[in-house]
Amino acid sequence: MPPPPRLDFPAFPFTPYPIQSEFMSFLYAALSSGPRALALLESPTGTGKTLSIICSALQWLVDHREAAGRGHPDQENGSATVAGGGAGDDDEPDWMRDFTPLLPKPENRKKTKPHPARRQEPRNAKDSEKSEGIGGNDSEEEFLLVEYDSDDEEGTRRQSGKRAHCGGGSSSESEDDEGEEDEAEVTPKVYFTSRTHSQLSQFVGELKKTQFSAKLRMVCLGSRMNLCINNDVRKLGSANRINERCLELQKNKKSSKIKVDGDNQKARQAKISCQCPMLRKRSLQKEFRSEVSANGALDIEDLAQIGKKIGTCPYYGVRDMVPAADLVVLPYQSLLLKSARESLGLNLKNSVIIIDEAHNLADSLTSMYNSKVTCPQVSGYANKLIITQDGASNLNHQQQHDEGSTISSFQAVANFLRSLLNSNVDGRIIVARQKPGGQPEDAYLKFIMLCPEKIFSEVTEDAHAVVMAGGTLQPIEETRLRLFPSLSTSDVKFFSCNHIVPAESILPIAVTRGPSGMEFDFSFGSRRSPAMIEELGRFLCNIVTIVPDGVVMFFTSYEYEKQVYDAWTASGTISKISKKKCVFREPKNSVNVEGILNKYKEAIQSCSEHSQGTGVNGALLLAVVGGKISEGINFSDGMGRCVLMVGLPYPSPDDVELMETIKHIGNHSSSSTVGDNNSLSSQYDHECTVEPGFDTLRRCGKSGREHYENLCMKAVNQSIGRAIRHVNDYAAMLLVDSRYSSTSSSRSLSCPAEKLPQWIKRRLTCGKNYGEVHRLLLQFFKINKQMH
Repeated sequence: MPPPPRLDFPAFPFTPYPIQSEFMSFLYAALSSGPRALALLESPTGTGKTLSIICSALQWLVDHREAAGRGHPDQENGSATVAGGGAGDDDEPDWMRDFTPLLPKPENRKKTKPHPARRQEPRNAKDSEKSEGIGGNDSEEEFLLVEYDSDDEEGTRRQSGKRAHCGGGSSSESEDDEGEEDEAEVTPKVYFTSRTHSQLSQFVGELKKTQFSAKLRMVCLGSRMNLCINNDVRKLGSANRINERCLELQKNKKSSKIKVDGDNQKARQAKISCQCPMLRKRSLQKEFRSEVSANGALDIEDLAQIGKKIGTCPYYGVRDMVPAADLVVLPYQSLLLKSARESLGLNLKNSVIIIDEAHNLADSLTSMYNSKVTCPQVSGYANKLIITQDGASNLNHQQQHDEGSTISSFQAVANFLRSLLNSNVDGRIIVARQKPGGQPEDAYLKFIMLCPEKIFSEVTEDAHAVVMAGGTLQPIEETRLRLFPSLSTSDVKFFSCNHIVPAESILPIAVTRGPSGMEFDFSFGSRRSPAMIEELGRFLCNIVTIVPDGVVMFFTSYEYEKQVYDAWTASGTISKISKKKCVFREPKNSVNVEGILNKYKEAIQSCSEHSQGTGVNGALLLAVVGGKISEGINFSDGMGRCVLMVGLPYPSPDDVELMETIKHIGNHSSSSTVGDNNSLSSQYDHECTVEPGFDTLRRCGKSGREHYENLCMKAVNQSIGRAIRHVNDYAAMLLVDSRYSSTSSSRSLSCPAEKLPQWIKRRLTCGKNYGEVHRLLLQFFKINKQMH
């Protein structure tokens, strides 16, 4: 019989809210129902989701090991038996006796042989040694395929294969380390993965609040981009070039001969060391691991600082700590990409896998397996021959080297060829020709993966349990069809919780009309109208006088944001707004985002402290859906007292990859023939009649069109959810478009507002005119100012 639900979680640092206790009990029960358990947890940001996951999942891990320590698995049938058979056994509940434990965690974590899942010489190791030994010509060696195990966040593909011991110490040091024993593999583990390093750092910060940070061994994996401490490599800038240079330094080892005299004998000893100074001394790697273990839970920045202090590579240092870890925190690429798992030696068998920010997991999985070859990359070898034979070239060789080495070119070709091994129905090949007057990079061959369920099954098949968590995971049916279609809805454990903020702390309004009475319609055919842009400006001028502190306004694209801003600048609207709010704009270059956000925050704080007499009451940030601000930034408290969403951010139908995905979903879904397709077609005719991609939307099944609308509303939900971050926060959310209203006569289907999160949808108000919107906002901020 299944174990009873656990109701107490002593590791939680304070008294949990009832919804948090319910969340933790659900997750604990889901993990106890394994193996092969699958759970989806939907918890709005600000409800303590991360802390609840930590306390319930790690409590399950501790309880599981304690249960395993009291017995051992039966070798014949796998059932649990109680060690000792003492009189106290009858006091153990039935569910505990029936629970199948794993082997007890060994007290001594050392073993005498390297773990087979982690130690394997690269396939080309012998060939490399042979060529160095005979002094062969290496002028074309850089074109040979190597074990490329880069794990940058931008989707670089890695080949399969496992690394030998990380580092490149000299042979004399290696002899000294021959007696050093590797640490044993600890099972089961908990793997926690999220999309960005900042989200992983947030997880580590929450872990430090609990007793598990000192009780369990945690290791945090990151990319070379974040962990490399070799300044000569870091200055290369891009993740791709940093990865390549790191591998080149390890491949081009420095060799020397040393004469050794003793006992009337002479010998010559070869000394080989890595060209990277951060990997030359294995003893420093051991010192690094010891210090990391002694400091408990550390994030990426902490690891980099320790590596700098000791003078050794933290990237490879933490990789050697994975087997002995109880909890492994790592980015998406490192866990979800098969070649990355093999390269890192990750053993998922019987482990718990927690995937955070899982709202776009299917698309993240497929994008990892895409491969692309550009025109300059097919020509890399020919360019090298020209340089070698002629001694000169009309090409700028230095520029060629800066843009990417020939290793990456051959890697791209190899990845593309490997992609061709996939089934024809699992992907598509896109051929793009160079446009007149365009760049050579415009011409490319690209394989796009369309079948995420096969990729996901590689992760779930060995795991004890897989947990997908996020602020918004609906619609669940689409997630099921794309990731685990063989399972019925009843086989998937789903939990959705309401927000912990009281109802009076949020005010979502569907704004249908502006101050002059004009209907807001930001569909493709209407949004560029000067009258529509002018009406939006009038609306914003009124809003900034009512809303205190910070206002964040989201547009559907950078192009449209620029058009609106330029029009407002010419008409004087920006000048009017600036009398009440300091105006900032999201930059296209993500490097500059942090600087803009700091200025935005400083402006709000300055106005709060010295607002008397100036008339300025905060700041306005013009942002873009899908940009860095819309998904990775928190606008708690005064940073975001009001969030405006202008229009519906439907993806561009000119995106060939997206259209192929939509056709794949529509053609392979059992629900593709259900529903009124004619009405669906008319909906998208209205949305954009001039875009050729909508021919695809008309022809594909209902599921494909549903996916297109879901992409839009997921982007909306991610953006407007930035404002509420904790129980005492409050904010207004203005959905500026008549299509958000259920009374809109221009839509034949249920409105997009039906796909808002439940905690927003149940409080949504439709503003039939601007006067009503104005009144609701005045009342909302007056009440909350008194309460807070």
